[in-house]
Amino acid sequence: MRPKLAGSLLLLTALTAAGCGGGDAPESSSGAKELEVLYKVEPTWPHLEKMLTDAKKQYEAAHPGITLKLTPVQGNNEAYYTKLALLNRSPDSAPDVYFHDTFQVNADVAAGKLAPLDDYLAKWPDWSSQFPDSVKQAAKGGDGKIYGVPISTDTRGLWYSKDVLTKAGLPVPWEPKTWNDVLTAARTIKQKVPDAIPFSMYSTKIHGEASTMQGFEMLLYGTQGGTLYDDAQKKWVAGGKNFTDALTFINTIYRENLGPKLSDAHNAKLADKINWEWFPKAKLGIALDGAWASGAWKPTSTKPWPEWKDKLGWTPMPTQNGEEPGAVSMSGGWVMAMSSYTKLKQEAFDFITVATNKENSMTYSVSTGDLAPRKDVAADPKYSADNPSVKFWTDLASVTHYRPAYEEYPKVSAQIQEAMEAVTTGAQTPEEATAAYAKALPSVVGGPDKVLAR
Repeated sequence: MRPKLAGSLLLLTALTAAGCGGGDAPESSSGAKELEVLYKVEPTWPHLEKMLTDAKKQYEAAHPGITLKLTPVQGNNEAYYTKLALLNRSPDSAPDVYFHDTFQVNADVAAGKLAPLDDYLAKWPDWSSQFPDSVKQAAKGGDGKIYGVPISTDTRGLWYSKDVLTKAGLPVPWEPKTWNDVLTAARTIKQKVPDAIPFSMYSTKIHGEASTMQGFEMLLYGTQGGTLYDDAQKKWVAGGKNFTDALTFINTIYRENLGPKLSDAHNAKLADKINWEWFPKAKLGIALDGAWASGAWKPTSTKPWPEWKDKLGWTPMPTQNGEEPGAVSMSGGWVMAMSSYTKLKQEAFDFITVATNKENSMTYSVSTGDLAPRKDVAADPKYSADNPSVKFWTDLASVTHYRPAYEEYPKVSAQIQEAMEAVTTGAQTPEEATAAYAKALPSVVGGPDKVLAR
């Protein structure tokens, strides 16, 4: 999940003519069976649409009698989730296949919106040979079944402007070992390079899961024992010192004016400002973001910036006090999922295999900057030929964490965003926001018996 993208990877199409409630499979005006695919479109991801257009041509050539309808949703991730939820209210408007963020998968499984793919995957050789087990987990439901084929995976860390850090007298390459190292660098930039924003992160509700994952969880999981969910006790963790410490970092950024102006923090297009304005113009020192950011600067993007390879550096986000393993990352990604409502399940799965084959996965990964989920793509020299940062982001998988894969997670994430925004604006102290989160948590996870007090 990302602004990615890290945006990463959109509005409005009619609610009619989608895939497939009761009765026969829908037909196009030509009389062919019609399969609808929903996906998002945003400026930094132009090649998702190219990849799907290529896949449509390949699929229709191999499946005469079936017309593929590509339905784009314009806007950011939150606009896409809202549109998808609206379409999924009815079997008559639900798309047959859709591009889906992994953090939403279990909520849709619990709601009966997604079809399990296990029976189909068992007959598809690529699933066992090309997708690592760690990647497969991204779309696994609580019932152990698989509900999507990964089209991307990702990691998160720190991007920085070499020019800004050099001007501030900071070392390049820059390798912070603790949160205090990060804050010290931001304070130095504020003092020595006053026309640059020292540090940027997503921390308001408008950025949705990007705030939760790129922001809060990158901090929480970098504290000693920090977690949202206690796997041993099978309970959600209600606040505690780790939670407060993560919010305190955010509070420091905004109370010391080390981050963007509040108007920018609340701007839905903050990612565009970071990638297309602030970094290219050396107006930003450090950004907590994801692997996919480089996709914004490729020759095929809306605003290419070929100099990024020389002007930017990348380094892991350190743990709070340098605790082992010394760095932290979060991983997620996107999958191609099948609606439980579709009457064309085999046909829908066949399209998923086309969209996620080596050729189309390569097109997607190379253009977006996302990490490849397929082994054959990752091993191909073309994958990393034009991106010197790929190995770094891929290697962060050794210190990565995953969001709790439970249906309650999206609601928990929304409460985290409330806490983050309250601290960002100064409406609450970190302690007050932690207490408010702990108070609200039982109501969103099913009661106090599902919560572990800290």
